[in-house]
Amino acid sequence: MGETSKRLASAAVLVVLYLFMIFYAGYYYLQTYLILLVGGYVGIKEFYNLADRGDDGKPFRGTGTFFMFLILTFYYFRFMGAQNKFEPPLFFLMHIKYFIPPFDAVPAALLLLFIITFTLQITRRPLDGAIFSVSSTFLGVFYTAVPLGHLMLLLGMGQGIYYIILVSVITFLTDAGAYFGGRWFGRHPAGLAISPKKTWEGYATGIVTAIVSVFIFNAIWENFTHTASAISGVEVFLISVIISLVSVIGDLLESAMKRDAKIKDSGSLIPGHGGMLDLADALLITIPVLYYYLQIKGNLGFQV
Repeated sequence: MGETSKRLASAAVLVVLYLFMIFYAGYYYLQTYLILLVGGYVGIKEFYNLADRGDDGKPFRGTGTFFMFLILTFYYFRFMGAQNKFEPPLFFLMHIKYFIPPFDAVPAALLLLFIITFTLQITRRPLDGAIFSVSSTFLGVFYTAVPLGHLMLLLGMGQGIYYIILVSVITFLTDAGAYFGGRWFGRHPAGLAISPKKTWEGYATGIVTAIVSVFIFNAIWENFTHTASAISGVEVFLISVIISLVSVIGDLLESAMKRDAKIKDSGSLIPGHGGMLDLADALLITIPVLYYYLQIKGNLGFQV
């Protein structure tokens, strides 16, 4: 099977799994939580492999992985308690809620992670590489658990499924448009040391592809659901440009980490794509950006 065939086959399987994760509402979206836990585990494992510098500093893998699970669990509880999505299950109301603090537990968990990681560093390892070890442990959790948690927060909104598909369409078609646009029309290098083969024509094609794709997606959504799209008109252009630019930053961020680690791919789990971070790098940034855009929009009195 050729490289392109592998990419297409892997993408087809992942799209089906992704749609199942966000559409199936049985068992209180437990499959969403479990799939994100698996994705988070693979992602943080790949990140810690990138960040391992041996004697010069390396992350505390077990500690970081535990806090990744913990933070995703807090996000899931928060998602389950979202009244604007559905009634919380009886089990949640009767039992689980007593284990949830009466405040946003995620910042508290991140603070606790920093304290524990620093304590482990000064008690179990030499001081050489201390800054790198502590910061890479923290960043691995923040880079994986927080964006995946925001996917659940986005899903918990009134039109969450629409927004998740929207941000996914923009993110992935920006990347696809930039790839093919660069191959077909690329003449002027963007001059980025991180990705020297990227061109301005490729980036422009990616943004245009994203804008057009959202208009097409909205038409399909309205035809199948018989409801108006949550975002239309001028806002389609605005959202598409914002998310496209942010997705480029997300892609370059992971490219920088791989170049620093002197490797081509973050992993080999997904045939034709590499690792989990190779596939989801941009989405890890665009999902939180869209979520907070919608929060600001809602606080200004606009419908979300």
